[in-house]
Amino acid sequence: TVAPTTAVPTTVEPPGPSGTWTVDLDIGSFHDFSSTWVGYRIDEELGRGIGAATAVGRTPLVTGTVVLADDAVVSAEITADLRGLKSDRIYRDGKVFDVLHVDRHPEAVFVLDGPLPLVAGITEAAATMPGVLIVNGVAVAVDATLEATLVGDVLTVVGSLPVVLADHGVDAPSAPIVISVADHGVVEFQLFLTRVAAT
Repeated sequence: TVAPTTAVPTTVEPPGPSGTWTVDLDIGSFHDFSSTWVGYRIDEELGRGIGAATAVGRTPLVTGTVVLADDAVVSAEITADLRGLKSDRIYRDGKVFDVLHVDRHPEAVFVLDGPLPLVAGITEAAATMPGVLIVNGVAVAVDATLEATLVGDVLTVVGSLPVVLADHGVDAPSAPIVISVADHGVVEFQLFLTRVAAT
């Protein structure tokens, strides 16, 4: 008789990050901000007894591509369509469109400045990513602080970067109810990316 053979279980290593990743707008919902979005956060002082507030606006109209090696971010470019910006106040949105000159410069773009080394084999990383932010047609060098997590076939990237309005030729918005708006703020982002299938 022949002794039965016992199959030895094999483990399949999950794929590493190497490859081209693109923003996937089908993940989550913008209604509860569980999807991809890019937005701003800036302090303002409102009249009529409202007082200090933080203005937050976001757009779900985001595209972009990130190219990864196992040990580096090779390139990254993310584009946000500012025409999709929405906050909790319609009057604010109109003013934001005006000061950003969205009619002439409807997109904000972040481009990585050169490859960014990473620790090979990790699925979670925090990094400072140097790059160029283009708003209102004006390019400014910035450092984006981010956290990235790879789970299965979804790469999640969340983070922020500082922005000074005057650097981009942008005046702080004004309105009868607005006493003052800070001259600087933060660009925030939440991105879900999926890997482009090899051809």
